[in-house]
Amino acid sequence: MTAPDLPRVTPSARSVRGPSRAGLSRVRVGNLGPRLLLRTAFVGVALLVLVLLLSGCGNGELPARTTAPATPSPTAGPTPSPSPSPTRTTPAPETTRPTTEAPPSDRSGGTGGTGGEGGTGGSAPQPGAAPPLWPAGDAATAKRMQQQADDGGDPWLLDPEEVAISYVGAELGYRDPSMTELAPGRFAVTDGRSAAKSTVSLEQTVRKGPGGIWLVTRVDRY
Repeated sequence: MTAPDLPRVTPSARSVRGPSRAGLSRVRVGNLGPRLLLRTAFVGVALLVLVLLLSGCGNGELPARTTAPATPSPTAGPTPSPSPSPTRTTPAPETTRPTTEAPPSDRSGGTGGTGGEGGTGGSAPQPGAAPPLWPAGDAATAKRMQQQADDGGDPWLLDPEEVAISYVGAELGYRDPSMTELAPGRFAVTDGRSAAKSTVSLEQTVRKGPGGIWLVTRVDRY
């Protein structure tokens, strides 16, 4: 009887070398395993030490930062207010005329004349009249004031008592004047708030009679 012709089975290289490779791998793992573990342990310890050092350095107290003392800002002191300078009061000169009468003016200018100071319509200074003191200080001003009165202005200049009251209030400072007529155009004046007394004389230096203005020509103070 003839045996069947069966295929020949040749063991493969994998099956032959399989056990040897497996044994070799086991040997390598067995030899290198402790070294690798030891190396890993060293690396871990080194990392731990490094972490501890770093944490120790980080937690260490840093040197205190020195800060320069703040320079105090200069405080502005109170500004000295300028002391008021004393006001010097200059007393007003008294307008009291001397008791001696001034000589009459030699300027002529009759009614309607054409002289240097003469005017028309009786506006020339009266012969023998004292020079005016107030409110006109010279003959030219007195003539202009007479013209204004002729035109209807300043009617108080036509009343000698009104002129005298205005004078003592404006020039002598009387606040409560009391007047007594001594003669036409001459008044004794006293102040109700002081012991001041005076005698005021007035004249119509430009034109006498109705319509002529009255001007103060003399003042005697007591």
